[in-house]
Amino acid sequence: MPGEAWSSEPYCSVGLHPWHINAEWKNEMDKVRTAATAKNVLFIGETGLDKIRGADPKLQETIFIEHIRISESVGKPLIIHCVKAFDEIIALRKKTRPQQQWIIHGFRGKPQQARQLLDNGFQLSFGEHFNADSLDLAFHRHSLWLETDESSHSIEEIYEAASKSLNISSSVLEQEINRNVHLSATLALII
Repeated sequence: MPGEAWSSEPYCSVGLHPWHINAEWKNEMDKVRTAATAKNVLFIGETGLDKIRGADPKLQETIFIEHIRISESVGKPLIIHCVKAFDEIIALRKKTRPQQQWIIHGFRGKPQQARQLLDNGFQLSFGEHFNADSLDLAFHRHSLWLETDESSHSIEEIYEAASKSLNISSSVLEQEINRNVHLSATLALII
């Protein structure tokens, strides 16, 4: 959860990651709610469900649902951390029927899983480790994002690897991702 110092950053996201949920989670969610309205906050999250690591699964779900409410109320896309809980995330998307985009952070899954998520309205964000066929699916569905997260590689290196995998120029890839970013911003303004 970002602290007060984040308010000076040009752009950021705010959320309570499932790995960082503790006894103070209600206070942390109050901070997320307050920070979510800031103009420099473009996304809500990283939040989500993790069946391997983190707090109790029911508590993770409660907090994830609260992030969905915040995302919808402020009109900003949701960044999702998901480990071995894609069926649950898809079910929650169907149940809540959000207007905001949901972006799966650090997606490494196979094309079948990518297709299932894309068919259910998700966008996919890839880092340095990615399945080339899944990357291709997301690109052709106009649902592709790239990230560095905790990578030692620069975003330029990740763009280069992704564009090479897609057999397109980095500039074409950049245009596609910029299109997705602007679409996100436009949807946030419409809501």
